[in-house]
Amino acid sequence: MYRAIGVANAFAAQDWDVTVLAADEAVFGVEGTVDLSLSGQVSPGVRVVRVPFTSGVYARDITQWGWMHARHPELWGVGHGLPFPETGFGDWRPKLAGAAEGVHRDRPVDLTIGTASPSVDFIPGWQLKRRHGVPTIMDYRDAWTIDVFTGQRNPRATKRSERWERRFVDAADQIWFVNEPIRSWHAAKYPMAASRMRVVPNGFDLADGVSPAVPFTPRDADRSLTFGYIGTINVGQFPAEPLLEGWRRARTRSPELARARLVLRGHLGRSGVAGETLDSYLRRAAQEGIVYEGPVAKADVAEAYAQFDALVLALASGPGVTSGKVFEFAATGLPVVSVHEPASAATTIMQDSPAWAPAASMSADDVASALIAGAALARQQTAAARSAAVEWGAQWERGRQLEAGVEGAAELLGGQRRGPRSQKERKQ
Repeated sequence: MYRAIGVANAFAAQDWDVTVLAADEAVFGVEGTVDLSLSGQVSPGVRVVRVPFTSGVYARDITQWGWMHARHPELWGVGHGLPFPETGFGDWRPKLAGAAEGVHRDRPVDLTIGTASPSVDFIPGWQLKRRHGVPTIMDYRDAWTIDVFTGQRNPRATKRSERWERRFVDAADQIWFVNEPIRSWHAAKYPMAASRMRVVPNGFDLADGVSPAVPFTPRDADRSLTFGYIGTINVGQFPAEPLLEGWRRARTRSPELARARLVLRGHLGRSGVAGETLDSYLRRAAQEGIVYEGPVAKADVAEAYAQFDALVLALASGPGVTSGKVFEFAATGLPVVSVHEPASAATTIMQDSPAWAPAASMSADDVASALIAGAALARQQTAAARSAAVEWGAQWERGRQLEAGVEGAAELLGGQRRGPRSQKERKQ
């Protein structure tokens, strides 16, 4: 959602007339992971059109289920995938297509952008391109038929999803990816479209204009260090066990780490509720000084970062994994300990940081060494060093990252520059 808000705001900032298609607000509360502060981050000039969305896959109140859903959930699921081959979202296709036609009828559209996943979000652009010739951009911040952890075919990809992806790629005038590995994989898969593919990276957001940069304050030598992590904690993606074992070993090797804490903040998976495996992990971690303190609203992240002396960038490993959090971590100016494989795309972001302690591998000893190095950086960092790190991290602000993408989008319309103009003349 951060990417979607950022893209809409970036175009609005360049005087585009932006209309966003979105589900009803109530939909986002179904899983209990809503951050209401994000609504305030949307530019006042952005018009939002709500498109009704229903999906029994996310309906937890069984009293609302129909007979077929309750008695034959497998057959019911197949039926809901008929409009579009994406579990939980396929039914949205006709409503999105209809909403796009309605917007174009009322206020002719010059350009569409779909940001996915879910991949059904590409339907409005595909619809207006094939029906009306409107240029369209695929903002492919994820992948559908390719596994971003390996670069190989996603084993869950179906023949129908492969066909739909090819339709989208064939229709797109530009295709954006968040990093080079994901772009190159898709370029190899669709060589005829490679010239239309480009990297438009993620970045950190200014919450109400406030940077996540942490002001420097002198540290009391007797005060123990607090490491921090802010981000989603997913079983199977968050490197839980390597981090825990590395932290344990660091505590045995370093008196500094023996009295330090690691605070985890963020949502627990997609549901916001820890399952049995994650709950067990958090209980074991708490015995080693790793504590979970709940999610953080986007508007409050700067305040949360200010509670930490260093950060732990714990990511799923894979050459296509960047994570939006790496940019925010970089912007704080705090020392960052990377707990992910060196081949991760996040390495290309952090490698020039003046306050970075990467793990040489995901072995417990290498993770421990990185944590010990991060503690030393936290103790040794001066006001000048913090300032230098903040200055370096400022380059990753999302608006800056998207500038080239917005300018490139204008090329699809003949490279016309947009200055102040009347509502009628503004591009949509």
